Amino acid sequence: MDEFEMSLGQIGKYELIKHLGNGAFGDVYLAHDHALDTQKAMKILDAPDANDAIKKLEEAQILHKCMHKNIVHINEANIYDINSSPHVIIDMEYLPQGSFEDAIKNNSVSIHTTLRLIVDCLFALEHAHINGILHRDVKPANIMLCDFGAKLSDFGLATVLGLQAAGSPQGYITHLPPEYFVNRNTTELTDVFAVGITLFRACNYISDWDGAIRHFPDPMSLIHSGQLVNSLGFAPFMPLKLKRIINKACASNPAQRYHSAAEFRQAIGRLSPKIDWVPTGQSSFEGVCTRTNASYSIALAPTRSSFNVEVKKNNRKQSSECKSFSNFDDASKYLFGYVSSSLFE
Repeated sequence: MDEFEMSLGQIGKYELIKHLGNGAFGDVYLAHDHALDTQKAMKILDAPDANDAIKKLEEAQILHKCMHKNIVHINEANIYDINSSPHVIIDMEYLPQGSFEDAIKNNSVSIHTTLRLIVDCLFALEHAHINGILHRDVKPANIMLCDFGAKLSDFGLATVLGLQAAGSPQGYITHLPPEYFVNRNTTELTDVFAVGITLFRACNYISDWDGAIRHFPDPMSLIHSGQLVNSLGFAPFMPLKLKRIINKACASNPAQRYHSAAEFRQAIGRLSPKIDWVPTGQSSFEGVCTRTNASYSIALAPTRSSFNVEVKKNNRKQSSECKSFSNFDDASKYLFGYVSSSLFE
């Protein structure tokens, strides 16, 4: 660990306040810009020689080229001498709401909200692809939340379309499509696949992604064959319409995948949201109707002799929809089926 990482302190006009996380090839810090009296997100990358510094500045150049409301804004980039060693400093907007990954871990994002965030991410990729840039590292940790939705961040592994550049071993291997492991090339469909995996993780509320994969005896074979989604399976409350979208985005055969970020985004846009459910426990959900703003809740409440599923609308029990079952499995099936059938029109 570098001295400046341990002690934080001052770098030029910036005062490092705290470590926010690790990006591709560098660490990200919350910093105070004394010149403008504002907070920034600072990415610090080691650049031991001139050639490396030029290469590390490419991320800043790509971010500048891809300026878009759904892409984290870059303010400036420069080279600073830190502890007698050159470092590239990328000055970016600070988004205090954190990452999509944080929200997934906290079970705090409904499926409808997740879809809106994914659409924002696809708008960002659509813009990047039009400008000839592949992101190549789309994952929940690189989608930042903001007041209006989401912004795509961390272009440290980005490359120019058509260069046929191999992905970095530091990239997130579980989000790479199977064809990558055959030809080591990345295309727009590489990003489409990664967004599909991200959508799968979020809608299934998989908080420990790496842990879920480690349960398999041979996880690498599933990754290389593109069978992670099939092997992990969908949560019982996932509706068929959404399963189809995810399966298409994550198709192992690239010819069967969405051909562009725009096509993927349009498929999501054709869904008609109904009740915006969010889990509140293993067998309970709360939701709001997108049309009427009515509040809903559904929960499994076991008694000594039965397993009851109670449905409420605006805090009033809906007797015709409340059911009692003799076993837990049938009660769970009804509860999850109710949520699944009411997520979309």
